Amino acid sequence: MVAIYNLSRDVNSILNSVSELKDVEPNYPDEITVFPMAVYSTVRKTFNRNADNEETDTSWTVTIDVFKQQGSLTAIVDEITAKFANIGFVATVQQANQAGFNRSIITLTGVIDNTSRRVYQAH
Repeated sequence: MVAIYNLSRDVNSILNSVSELKDVEPNYPDEITVFPMAVYSTVRKTFNRNADNEETDTSWTVTIDVFKQQGSLTAIVDEITAKFANIGFVATVQQANQAGFNRSIITLTGVIDNTSRRVYQAH
């Protein structure tokens, strides 16, 4: 039986390895009071099933909102996207500044082969 790889653990671990981030959350807090901060979510979708109807490949989308009260987010965003690129994810980054703080939205996509545990890009 093929087990679906749980990417959420890795996302949390990678974000916590970014030393400049002071807080990493899987859900939006009631108030954002600690900066810089990252809030992430993951979405998985079946990409391929084998003849036994086992999900062999899973498409993942990871969305990370990064907040900083003042100053540029470029260094943090570049570090996050580089860490995910190292394991095969492709990133798009959108600036979405809010009143009172700067915000970047990082969207990462990749397909995980649940057998080999490798990430690839499917077209």
